Amino acid sequence: MHVLHVSEVTWGGVVSLVHDFMAEQLRRGHRVSLLTPDAFPDPELPAVTRTSWVLERRRPSGYPRALAQLRSTIRRERPDVVHLHSAFAGFFGRLPVLSGTRRVPVVYQPHAWSFDLFTDARIQRSMTAWERTASRRTDALVTNCTDEIDEGREIGVRTPARALGVPLDVERFHPVDRDERDRHRRSLGLDHSKTLLCLGRLARQKGQDLLVAAWEATPLPDTRLLLVGPGDPEPLRRLAPTQWGTTICWIGDQHDVRPVVWASDVLVLPSRYETVAVVVAEAMASGVPVVANRVNGVDMAVTDGPSPPGGVVVPAGDMEALLAESRRLLDDPELRAALGRDGRERVVALFTPELVVDRLDEAYEQAMREQR
Repeated sequence: MHVLHVSEVTWGGVVSLVHDFMAEQLRRGHRVSLLTPDAFPDPELPAVTRTSWVLERRRPSGYPRALAQLRSTIRRERPDVVHLHSAFAGFFGRLPVLSGTRRVPVVYQPHAWSFDLFTDARIQRSMTAWERTASRRTDALVTNCTDEIDEGREIGVRTPARALGVPLDVERFHPVDRDERDRHRRSLGLDHSKTLLCLGRLARQKGQDLLVAAWEATPLPDTRLLLVGPGDPEPLRRLAPTQWGTTICWIGDQHDVRPVVWASDVLVLPSRYETVAVVVAEAMASGVPVVANRVNGVDMAVTDGPSPPGGVVVPAGDMEALLAESRRLLDDPELRAALGRDGRERVVALFTPELVVDRLDEAYEQAMREQR
């Protein structure tokens, strides 16, 4: 099978997911091509045929060129299936006559629906109408979680759909012993305080502003809030003038996030919306329990199903509950250890690349049947 992945997103969890999909697909003997902007990190998979996509979201004047590049890539590569990642790839790739996908099976993965990306009601209505229309030009829908499928159904998306989960390398993300944990803490300059980790790019979606404001009002005792991720920290610093630099520590982007995960006691997820945050699976695979807002995908990742939970889920937006549950776990080493063990087992049972790409291959086959 020849798969063409198309993504305009060049950061965060989408990059990790695309990389893990491609690595497992190559292992299975699939042929894999990739169309992305140059800013997409090098996947370091030599067998992948990569094409540069000149696309900037904020430059509509460049859209015709981006559409032409997509069309020419499909004609040259002649894939068996086109896998579109996120809103802009989903937009260009589901203009079938213009994009060249009319005779090629199309699989769309939103990584958060386009109407969730905006707060303006008029834009939300327009995006909702577009997603409903574009779904009729989509042969299969794949999502990171069942919540995302349900959200699509609510607006009239009837495309055959499959929830994949998060493919995670459980050999790369694994628990460490106390000595290694302490070594990572020393290398990060962390003292013996308990450490609450918030990992993700600094953006409204990720909710660090909500968390930092709540922390400024009621910091947890003997605890360091560690913020990790790319972005401008200045707006957050202004929200916490007394705690920033003392109990709140921002260390910027990290090429390898494992040391900060291993150095932490609990991962906190204050996001406004997600579709299964990769960091949740990374933390649980590493034996670090999670306290998370109930946003799309979190229940599926942390608590749902027969596997024991790997953490605690609280109502979305309730920072008081988020910090209270974080404190409960931080104050109870035995509970943390139990949730850490269960979280690791949960990820191994649900989210290995082999299991997730099994589901993805089934979606590809369904898309190809839809085209026949």
